[in-house]
Amino acid sequence: MKKFSYSLISLIAIVVFLSGCAVLKEPTWTKLEATSEVEQFTDGSMYTTAEAQMPEYIKGEARDDSRFRDAVVSLKSVQPVKRVLIKRRTEDTVVVDIDLYAMINGEWELVKELRGIETTDIDIKINTTNTDKIKIRVQRATRTASGKSAVISQPQAGGGAGGRKVGNDPGAAERILREPVKFAEIEVYGISEEPIAQKTGK
Repeated sequence: MKKFSYSLISLIAIVVFLSGCAVLKEPTWTKLEATSEVEQFTDGSMYTTAEAQMPEYIKGEARDDSRFRDAVVSLKSVQPVKRVLIKRRTEDTVVVDIDLYAMINGEWELVKELRGIETTDIDIKINTTNTDKIKIRVQRATRTASGKSAVISQPQAGGGAGGRKVGNDPGAAERILREPVKFAEIEVYGISEEPIAQKTGK
C-alpha cells in the first residue's frame, strides 16, 4: 500500500512539473517621490537620521499623552500606494509598535498595525491605497512579536548592544519606553504592474 502511495505521489509530481504550475510573478515596485517636513526621512541618505515627532496638537482637542510619535511623508499627488519601507541604522534599531495611516478623503485612516517589530528595516505591504500622505505612528514596544520582554533587550541610548535593564527603579521602564524612535529613511512604493499568473515549463 505504501509503495502504491509513493508511486501515486511521484506520478502527480511529474504531471504537475510537465504541465507547468502557475506561480505569481513578483510585482515590479515603483518608488514614489516622497517628501517630509523632517528632511532626514526622505533625503536618500542612511547617514542622516531623525526622531519621530510628537503628535500635532489640534486646538480644542485633548492632548495625546500616549507614547506614540509620528513620522509623516507626502506625495506629489494622490497615488496608489502598496508598500512602505522604513529603514533604520543598526544602532537605532529597537523593538517597536507601528500604526500606519493614510490620508483618504481628508481624513487619516488606519491601514496596518504591526506589533513587536525587531527588524532593522521594516517592510510594510498594504492593500492598494490611494493617498497623497502617509503617517507612521511609532512607539517603543513593551514586548516583541514572539512575546519576549522588549524593555530589557533594547539598545542603550546612543548606541551599543547592552540591555536596557530597569533595576529597582519603578519609573525606569516608562522612561525607556517614552524615548523617541529614530528613522533613517522612509520610502513609499506603488507597483507598475499587477502580479499575473505565468507558467513554468511546457
